Amino acid sequence: MKSMKILCGICLLSIATYCDAQQPASRNTNPKPIDTTSLDLKKFAASIYGDENDSFEQARKLLYWLSSNFKWTATDYKSRTVNEIIFRQGGNCFELAKVYMAMINAAGIPHRGIAEINIHTFTPRRQETAASLVKEKGNRYSVFGLQHNDHRWVEIYNSKSNNWEPADPSIGVIGINDWLEARVWFGERKTIDTSFTNEMIVPFAIFVTGNDKSPVESRSAWYLIDQFNALYGGKLADLPEWQDWIKGVNALNLPSMNAFLGNEDLHQYQENISRLATAYERLKNSWLRSTSVKQN
Repeated sequence: MKSMKILCGICLLSIATYCDAQQPASRNTNPKPIDTTSLDLKKFAASIYGDENDSFEQARKLLYWLSSNFKWTATDYKSRTVNEIIFRQGGNCFELAKVYMAMINAAGIPHRGIAEINIHTFTPRRQETAASLVKEKGNRYSVFGLQHNDHRWVEIYNSKSNNWEPADPSIGVIGINDWLEARVWFGERKTIDTSFTNEMIVPFAIFVTGNDKSPVESRSAWYLIDQFNALYGGKLADLPEWQDWIKGVNALNLPSMNAFLGNEDLHQYQENISRLATAYERLKNSWLRSTSVKQN
């Protein structure tokens, strides 16, 4: 779900029609329609990745095709099947991840769903909507609010790196380096949709999800501490602001998981989220100052 905007067919095309595995710079505003009446997802996926044999590279081609041809749309809280989303050729982050997982599952590619909560641009209207939904439907709807928002994506197993790596069809990135440069680093975000990622300032809670889409394993520390620090050559850890970032991420991890499970109202932690947003900005400014001094 994004901010309060609201806020995260004719025939199968030939292989030649689909884009090569190049990171998409923009979305196709006029994709060709797809007939979903008798769609075979396995054949459909194979027509996109062609003769590629490596499963991670297959996943890359499928993601780049999906990101290029499907538009991101605001959440409307309707439940749609995979075929309905494909026919619509667009959806929110959950729907795009749903289609992507269906395609890579049909291709036999190891994957798992991911649920995220991020620091978001300050939006009182989104908080009003979230608070109303919490009252009506429960704590699960507290995963978005005044200064935070939820987002969904996927992890793909990369046998070459022996790691689970991020793949986000909403923004057209796959692989840990591309994901870090799209979601956490201090420079211009490298993504198919910077208006989207600039609003999602930085994630603070990341979880692997089970069959019911609820969190079963935390990945927050791996992405937001270990890999974030590695992105900057381990030098973030030398900055005094780094400890504030670590403390803030750790403090919000369990409440965030409980919010996804419906056991806790994350709106009660708004001060923690605000402090973490400040910690990120201070860390960013400290890093930029330190690199500027070295260059001079």
